[in-house]
Amino acid sequence: MTDIPPAKSVLADSAKVVNLYYDGQKKTLATDATTPREVLKRAGINFGDNDLTDPPADSTLPAGLSNINVFRAQPVIIYDGANAIRTYSAYKAPRLIVENAGVKLYPEDVVSSQVVTDFVTDQLIGLRLDVKRALPVTLIADGHTLSLRSQAKTVNDLLVEHHIALGEKDTVTPALDSQIKSGEQVAIVRVAEAVITKEEVLQRPTKTENDPTQAKGVTKVKSEGSDGHRTVTYRIHYRNGIETGRETLDVQGQVDPKPKVVLVGTKVFFPGNIEYWRPLVQEAADANGVDPNLMLAIMRCESNGNATATNGIAFGLYQYLPSTWANSGGTRDNIYDGALQINVTAKKIASYGTSAWNASKYCWGGSY
Repeated sequence: MTDIPPAKSVLADSAKVVNLYYDGQKKTLATDATTPREVLKRAGINFGDNDLTDPPADSTLPAGLSNINVFRAQPVIIYDGANAIRTYSAYKAPRLIVENAGVKLYPEDVVSSQVVTDFVTDQLIGLRLDVKRALPVTLIADGHTLSLRSQAKTVNDLLVEHHIALGEKDTVTPALDSQIKSGEQVAIVRVAEAVITKEEVLQRPTKTENDPTQAKGVTKVKSEGSDGHRTVTYRIHYRNGIETGRETLDVQGQVDPKPKVVLVGTKVFFPGNIEYWRPLVQEAADANGVDPNLMLAIMRCESNGNATATNGIAFGLYQYLPSTWANSGGTRDNIYDGALQINVTAKKIASYGTSAWNASKYCWGGSY
């Protein structure tokens, strides 16, 4: 081994001094080479295709003093399942050796190494690397589906590995002591119970009663009723946060609701016709001293004797507006009552004449 001290004259001439470490030796030399590869070549040191240097062989050497380390490639056999890969590598880290050989590794995969001295078994004197693959697993828990790789042997080991705790009533499929298989799907169902006490409103029901004094289809609220209330304690069952059932544990202070009562009219008004109503018109006209033929002419013009006639604004035999009918003593419930409209009309004509129907004089012409 020859050491050349970095004397001033050498530094001045070369501007670089290199400590070269290789094959258990050290050599110090002055050089104007620009890369470690060039230094080795000039020094007559063999540098194989799989050998490595630190710094890299084709990097630029700085001025001044620097160190170059040479790492010799050694024979390596990589076992990846049923595949055996033979290569040479100067890397020291097992994972780097495997990946540099073109084998894809996942972070969860494990690479173990051992020095091989039994040439008969492995047909190699060098380094043996064994790749232990992590198995792909799908884990379903807490609303998430995770695609994982794991070295866990059992389902329980998998949960411990990923810091997943189980509640007292939680269930796991497959069972905790099941062996993990490639492509396994592990599902956790969170089972929980909660006891709650809440105030509940008991909605009032609606009850209907027939009212023969109102027209059919007309409704009227007889009584509003009232809601009830109570205090209830439940035990609620959940699976994965979703309620699956509940049971009542206690009920206190219950006040039953009172129903809302709605009257439903059932009275049906007969439509009739001119001749049907003639006797009643004659009777009302005589009682009020008006001409029955005048009343019949107005009726024919307004409704043609149909007591249920309407144009959406006015109603009945004589087509009363609801406001006019109300001012005449009627109600919305009896506006289709033909006999009542005849009597009201006879009194109105006796008191005010036919002015209320002047708009339709073109129809009956004010004559009959």
